[in-house]
Amino acid sequence: MRIVTGGIAQETNTFQWQPTTLEDFSRAGFGTLARGQEILDLDGTGTVYGGAVGEARRHGVDLIPTTYGGVMPGGRVTREAFDSIRDEILAGIRNALPVDGVLLVLHGAMALEDHDDAEGLLLAAVRDAVGPDVPIVAPLDLHTNLSNEMVDLADALVGYKEYPHVDMPETGAQAVQILVAMLQDRARPAMARTRLPLVAPNQSMVTTWQSPLKTAIDRARELEREPGVLAATVLGGFPFADVPFAGISTIVVTDGDPARARRYADELAAICWERRDDFTIHPTPVADAIAEAMAAPEGSVYVLADIADSGASGTAGDGTVVLRGLIEAGARSAAVAQVMDREAVEACVAAGVGSEVTLTVGGKHDGLHGPPLEVTGSVRLIHEGTFTIAGPMGSGTVASRGRTVVLEIGGPDRIELQLTELRGHPHDLNFFRAFGIEPTQRRILVLKSAAHFRAAFEPIATKVVEVDAPGISSPTLTSFQYTRLRRPIYPLDRDAQWSPES
Repeated sequence: MRIVTGGIAQETNTFQWQPTTLEDFSRAGFGTLARGQEILDLDGTGTVYGGAVGEARRHGVDLIPTTYGGVMPGGRVTREAFDSIRDEILAGIRNALPVDGVLLVLHGAMALEDHDDAEGLLLAAVRDAVGPDVPIVAPLDLHTNLSNEMVDLADALVGYKEYPHVDMPETGAQAVQILVAMLQDRARPAMARTRLPLVAPNQSMVTTWQSPLKTAIDRARELEREPGVLAATVLGGFPFADVPFAGISTIVVTDGDPARARRYADELAAICWERRDDFTIHPTPVADAIAEAMAAPEGSVYVLADIADSGASGTAGDGTVVLRGLIEAGARSAAVAQVMDREAVEACVAAGVGSEVTLTVGGKHDGLHGPPLEVTGSVRLIHEGTFTIAGPMGSGTVASRGRTVVLEIGGPDRIELQLTELRGHPHDLNFFRAFGIEPTQRRILVLKSAAHFRAAFEPIATKVVEVDAPGISSPTLTSFQYTRLRRPIYPLDRDAQWSPES
């Protein structure tokens, strides 16, 4: 069996003004451009290919790699970036023809500067290259905003079931299993999807607690244990993409039984719709969160999640509100990951390790995450910013935030602020350990992360508190000025209606 593979993955926050460029995809540790053998070398990592490559080998598949491009979430992707990577994938596919199948690795919420549905465009191009009879199977992120074109152009879609996404290898393996079953004439996929008029904040999709979305995901796992159900997926959608098809949807793939697929897709959707009020998130005021952490017993570790300025949701990562709160409260033993500020990094590098500096940090990108803040501190460390992920999500991959400075504010055992050139995605303990900070020995850890941090940090945390700071990944969805999102949709329109019949 000859299966060709490649893909493009980016999660687009359309409220982020800065576009995602080809240079971003090429920036090591921030983006990934893997070609040929580099894709196969991802075997065993905490990625989709970490499971897909080994599963293909187990089935004796000749997995033919083309190009895979992935990058940190951000603003709309430029046409240059999309066209360049797409053309590499298509050239690789054409050079590999004839092939028996395509494993196309996608995210599911990528928008271009001139088009809302990048996945639909890529699927159309690949379908045109291989023809109507070659099966295409695509693994998807849990935050996929599912378009009609994605369903129409793929033979089967299967999404992650865990948030944090610790099951990316499992999903890659499942996609290969479905594709192999098709090529061996053991399965004839029938796929149904249901899209709800429901958009939800990321925190209500987390699967480390019994969130509203997890209730439906648990049922999806039960369905997949039934004979003849190839895949059952609940997609939470990405609410910070102002596109017509954003929101919660479900996909069920059965073996040759479209009626059963339709029935189960509706059942999963109904579970979500019945709990629609429970998707509302109520974060804690910053001052209250800090006061609780400071009053906790000695040895406590409080994670304060700055969920509205999450680098994994495409924000600037330069919010200052929580940092200001720490300074005003005289916080001790607090470490902040992070504030993105290239100017501040350059000033600290110029001053050198051991120097005391006074500078303005953060609040410079869009003004939506708090104003710039003047701080005085000592430069303790200057680091080039690259390190290996060691925890349960993305294990074995490399992250980079560009040059990184640790600035001590208020003296030792006060506030350790990480200043970075690039926005980060602090979901791993090495976001602290790589820079000389042991997270288990700090009372307060500030993370600019919506939820991915939970896989690594919940086991060490006394408590996780989601704080109410401003930003373009805020769970208060009614504060966003949507112009392209279909309406009516809940909770923006409280009278939105849905039933399986509709």
